Amino acid sequence: MSSLPPGLFPSGPPWMEFAPHFTREEATQFLAAIVESSEDAIIGEGLDGIITSWNAGAERMFGYTRTEAIGQSVSILHSEGDAQELDAILQLIREGKRASHFETKRCRKDGTRIDVSVSVSPVRDENRKIIGGAKIIREITDRKRSEELIRKTEKLAVAGRLAASVAHEINNPLAALTNLLYLLKSESLSERASEFLSMADRELARVAQITTQALGFYQESGPPSASRLSEIIDQALLIHQHRIDAASILVDKQCEEPLSIVCHAGEIKQVFVNLIGNALDAMHGSGFLRIQARLVDTSVESGQIVRIIVTDNGVGIDKDTFERLFDPFNTTKGPTRTGLGLWMCEQIVHRHSGKITVKSHQDGASRGTTVVFDLPV
Repeated sequence: MSSLPPGLFPSGPPWMEFAPHFTREEATQFLAAIVESSEDAIIGEGLDGIITSWNAGAERMFGYTRTEAIGQSVSILHSEGDAQELDAILQLIREGKRASHFETKRCRKDGTRIDVSVSVSPVRDENRKIIGGAKIIREITDRKRSEELIRKTEKLAVAGRLAASVAHEINNPLAALTNLLYLLKSESLSERASEFLSMADRELARVAQITTQALGFYQESGPPSASRLSEIIDQALLIHQHRIDAASILVDKQCEEPLSIVCHAGEIKQVFVNLIGNALDAMHGSGFLRIQARLVDTSVESGQIVRIIVTDNGVGIDKDTFERLFDPFNTTKGPTRTGLGLWMCEQIVHRHSGKITVKSHQDGASRGTTVVFDLPV
């Protein structure tokens, strides 16, 4: 059974009024049993931050045994960036102050950071002198995840309504412009003017497609059908052709022929559009973009899959961003971006019973990002 922090309860503890048949030793043992059975981590520490007591709840929460923890600095539960918070808590204890249910993070033995709620109280000896502190720590990781999920869901609902509104408002003038271009085609025009007219027609079609797929909420109705993957890739590249040409990006497309998959072609094209767009953003000018697609034989149960690899030699993805890569609204590209691109890609790939993975490096010869997604044939 874990011992209580020394002097946690001085003479005349309040329970004596309700349990006069308890001796002081019995009452202390009873309280120790309560501490030991708590699901929360209850930790005692000295004024120097050295752990003096460690209950079973702390063992379960943080992974350190009582023997490993007692005698160690409480800093074993903090990351390198928590020094200021650690000092502030020790100062609070020395001043005899309390803190109730403040939310922060702590580290497990394996390095995992968890969300916790912490309450801190000073510990006094029988002469009311402060000799340390007691902490009650409750893990709230699941609660924080639920709150974050609710926030993201609400933001997605707002973005969905905005996307529908934008598409509706833009589609009306787009339809008018399309009709005007159609009428112009029947007029007698010079060869140069006809060429410009064709370019305008293609650009208008591109705007219409971008509008339909705005904010990544495009989802096709109807059943999937067999589609040539090479054509889907070409269509996605065409959407970014101006950026590719302007930045002198070298594109290497390697697609086995003939290679067809049963899919919603518009949705798979949207995956390529987003991945190519991210690659162009990362290269900041001249660079190299490779798109590969090939058949891969897997186990007998899974059969053949199509493996698609999109690789760039851009700046790569930093660690903080990488950890939240597929979270909606996670973006480093400023307020004009929604942060929905990779989240949408993941949703589409999963809807097609596939999987998507990302590798990225920011230094050395391997600098850049590689996205791999597998789709069943």
